[in-house]
Amino acid sequence: MTIDPTVEERLSAAFAEPMTPQERAVLDTRITTLLEGAPAPRRRFRLRLTRSLLLVAALLILLPSIFVVSAAIWRVSTEAPYGAGDADAYEAELAAAKSVTPIPPGATWPPYLDGAEDRSASYGTGLGQSMVEYNAYCLWLGYWYQAQEAGDAESVNTAVTALEQARDWETFSDPNQDQGFRDYSQRMIDAVERRDALTVLNELEVNCEGTWPPPSGK
Repeated sequence: MTIDPTVEERLSAAFAEPMTPQERAVLDTRITTLLEGAPAPRRRFRLRLTRSLLLVAALLILLPSIFVVSAAIWRVSTEAPYGAGDADAYEAELAAAKSVTPIPPGATWPPYLDGAEDRSASYGTGLGQSMVEYNAYCLWLGYWYQAQEAGDAESVNTAVTALEQARDWETFSDPNQDQGFRDYSQRMIDAVERRDALTVLNELEVNCEGTWPPPSGK
């Protein structure tokens, strides 16, 4: 099979960068859907894919909406659903989203949300908000898990309330977001509501790198 070198180069460059938690969730969901024929709860084992298999999976599964796979691809793709902007616009979006998105007491935003990594790149409109909201979701999951394990009922209730509100955040409710990803994230919040600590811990370990485990002492 002959692959357009432009697409291959873009995919190779994208996967040369670490994937964000949201990107892993989207990729895991789509591959699970392909293998099982329908969206299903995450299996207890984690899919471990080589870079070459990730490239093949991206070509076969993800090209129709390639902007959701990697921030690096989203930055350069013309398929970003709301267009694209420059680094200043992306940083303004990050700042605006952080100013209105709650995170747990004592938590801090991970450093990769400080600003644009490449000031010469274009960034999909909505990427900044999505990154902020997904990381806040992970921070609240971690806060809930720690409180649940410690028997801290007040903090558990605080986290449950925050995550119930997160259901309506644009990242998890926008119809232009991937349906599999939206369904999957809603199921994770369902797990919080039914006090399913093992499912939440699995999500933290697999898809919340950068926010879990929390820094020592938190």
